Parts: sequence; C-alpha cells; structure tokens
Amino acid sequence: MTIKPGGHMKTKRLAILVLSLSLIVLLSSCMATRDLVRTIQVSGSGEVELKADIASFSIQVSELGKTTKEAQALANGKMSSILQALRSFPIEDKDITTTALALRPSYKWVDNQQVLEGQVASQSLNVIVRDLPSLGLVIDKLGEISGITLNSILLDKDDKSEALDEAREKAVAAALAKAEVYARSAGMQVGAPISISESSVLPVPYEPRAMKMMASESYDMATEIPTGTMTVRSTINLLLELRK
Repeated sequence: MTIKPGGHMKTKRLAILVLSLSLIVLLSSCMATRDLVRTIQVSGSGEVELKADIASFSIQVSELGKTTKEAQALANGKMSSILQALRSFPIEDKDITTTALALRPSYKWVDNQQVLEGQVASQSLNVIVRDLPSLGLVIDKLGEISGITLNSILLDKDDKSEALDEAREKAVAAALAKAEVYARSAGMQVGAPISISESSVLPVPYEPRAMKMMASESYDMATEIPTGTMTVRSTINLLLELRK
C-alpha cells in the first residue's frame, strides 16, 4: 500500500482528535457522576392531644313586621334580651361580635302570585365563651328567649401553638427515622435536608346540630356539653441527601 505524502500526518491528526474527544466524553461522564446528588423523599406525621378551653357559637334573630321600622323594633328588642342574657355571665364585649345585619322585603305566594307580606329585619352575633363550665348555663339562659336560632357550637383551644410545635417535632423525628431505614437498606447514609414542607391539620371542633330555641320549651335538666379531647396533627415532607 502506498501512502501519499502528507497522509501519515493526516492519520495521526485524526487519531489525536478521536482520542481528545474520547477524553472529553470520559471527563464529562466522571464530572456528572461526581456532581450527581442522590436524594430520598419521605414524610412523617406527629399528633398531640389537647383539651378545649373556649367555645364559640352564633345566634340569629329574624323578625317580620308590616314596615321596616316595625321589624327593626321587634329585632332590636329581641337582640337586647340576648345581650342582657350574655352579659349576665363573664363574657366580655370583645367576644360578642355582630356578623350580619340585614333589612329586606318578604313575599308570599297567593293564587300563584307573589304578594308582599311585610319587611324582615335580621341580625347575627358570634359569641365566644372562655369559661367552659358556664357554657351549659349560657345556653339554658338563651333558651328562655323565644324564637331565636343558635347554631354552630364549636369547642376549640385558644392557643394551639405549643401543641403544634410538639406535633411538628414528632413529625420530623418520624420522617428522619423512616429515611434512616431506607438508607440503611440501600447501603447509604442520610445527609442534610434539602427541603422541608409541612401540612398541618388543626382540631375538628365539636359541633352539635342547630337548634331553634322557644321560651315555651321546659328544661328539666341543665344543658351538658362534654368537651372531650382534640388532636393537633402535623405532617412533614422531607427531601434528604443520600451519601455513600
């Protein structure tokens, strides 16, 4: 075989070029492997039980009159009785809040026709009771007022921050313990956390059905409202580094 002048040099240059490209690919592969971050994602939950120390509920008054002024007078009189009943207990004014106030016409159907029957005045209050032992007595006192609606009695904890912090600590510990099991089974070690996210579930308050309170109803016994216990739950999601 005859090699043309300069052919040997071109072959040598081509070989060097191929070798250089191979080295570049090899180095890039090594760097990619070295920079690869191995991770594991786990979740953990923690729960803490606590007892309620406050209760809240809403009261609605709705009165029908021939005129708006008459309806307002009826509603204001009934609301005055409600406020007087509430203030006979250790309930502060800051814990009695008006949540709705409305005036509207009221219609009824007569012979398939809509006929104005009068005007309606309504008002709603939200009440917080901080002395739970007196809650049943408050309900009984309000039950002496005819034609009011009381609903959504919610039992809750005023300050849940300490319990929630404890639940978070338990959730993190549970997630880390789970990560250690997975890493050990794979011949790895758990490194530093890369990200942490949380979803927390607060207690579901006790909520009895709505009740229509009429003065004609007789109460043989005082109302009892067991508080029971509630659960604060925190769920933590951890993204952790894995090491050899």
